[in-house]
Amino acid sequence: MDRIKSRWVACQLALLICACCLPAWGSTDREPDPLSKYSTSQLLACFANWRICNAADSLPTGWQISDELARRGHIKPLLREYWHEKDPLIRGGIEHVAYHFHTKEVTTFMKKVVAKHMQDDEDLYWPLKYLEEQCDPVALKAFSTGSMEVGCIQYISVVAMFGKCQYRPAIPYLVNSALNDVCGNIIAAAQESLYSMFPGSPKRFSSLEKMQSYYCKRAKQDGFKVHCN
Repeated sequence: MDRIKSRWVACQLALLICACCLPAWGSTDREPDPLSKYSTSQLLACFANWRICNAADSLPTGWQISDELARRGHIKPLLREYWHEKDPLIRGGIEHVAYHFHTKEVTTFMKKVVAKHMQDDEDLYWPLKYLEEQCDPVALKAFSTGSMEVGCIQYISVVAMFGKCQYRPAIPYLVNSALNDVCGNIIAAAQESLYSMFPGSPKRFSSLEKMQSYYCKRAKQDGFKVHCN
């Protein structure tokens, strides 16, 4: 009986030792995000001056600041702050934070931003992209001019949305510009959109030139102003 009791005590001591050691051996806690120590006001200011938080939002570096602000989840105060903010860089940062949230309130906000800044050369990529993903005709029309192209990676999804939304007014842009783009991924997205808008089109072509010629002729037959070589 004493032997059993001694073993039981030994086991309990072993468990206590293991429990004390587990945090050091088995911890899966990640290092805190370096941006988490900054206040919301500091992060907003960092959109205009990256040195404040030693980070920047851009395609090469990633969307560090806006992702951190979106993670905090407090979007309503930022939407209110937007209309009092004078710096377009900070306004643009708030727009990208808002892009993370799919709510009616944010949709209303994005529409108001576009309506206010469409004529003053403000960078409206994120508000328009947010609305285009809802097949908003104003956003689709703005992108279909091709004047807002911001780079291959960001514009692929924009071009793809023309077909998903069946926005046929974009056909001249797709035929005249997107199919001739230097970015192969934009060409592929344009082909996918045109394929969905012209029933019976071939899925594959033997060359890029034949694909361009085919869709140019189809577009002309439907009355669109396109330039065929």
